[in-house]
Amino acid sequence: MERFRGRPGRARRRTLPAVMTNSTEWLEDHFIAGNLALDFANTVYRRWPEIGTDLFTDTDALAAWLTRTRLLQDAPRVSVTEGNLEEARTLRTLLWTVFDAHRDRRTIPADAFAGLLDIARRSIADVAIHADGCISSHDPRGALTVVALSGLTLVLDPPPQGVRACDRCGWFFIDSSRGRRRRWCSMKTCGNQAKAARYRSSHL
Repeated sequence: MERFRGRPGRARRRTLPAVMTNSTEWLEDHFIAGNLALDFANTVYRRWPEIGTDLFTDTDALAAWLTRTRLLQDAPRVSVTEGNLEEARTLRTLLWTVFDAHRDRRTIPADAFAGLLDIARRSIADVAIHADGCISSHDPRGALTVVALSGLTLVLDPPPQGVRACDRCGWFFIDSSRGRRRRWCSMKTCGNQAKAARYRSSHL
């Protein structure tokens, strides 16, 4: 298991709704990337053909995401602020920039990489680094530091298959499928939608 990633509890599976209302309910379908930082980057409904609904709808949604990934160990006693939410959205944008460059085999933009380093450094005192290499935090800013460190680690020591993005929605993932031919974030969502679209176009 990727060392930065928490262990989400079991959740009922369902197709992601077309429109998210109120605070996001985090389901297993939101955690398909195979990497903590990639899952964090995927917290919009889609990235293309245009940016979709922000799944970090409010501070409660961010707190729930950090809790579900076990980045916040003492969640009932922790308050996520609007400042934490703004920093989370900034971090997500930086991750998009570095992962898009990585996916396209381009040089990582220095300013985006520096931004990740800054977030990682800013709250490094709020995390605990354990002997087995795992990192934990009891503070929202520390939790975001863990995400930033996960992103930096992935960029500096990428898996052989690299980072890919869903052909339909742009969500990132690490392709661990046999043959390395995965095109979709999930066959249950984008894969089935693409198949349905091909069927309709062939029967016009």
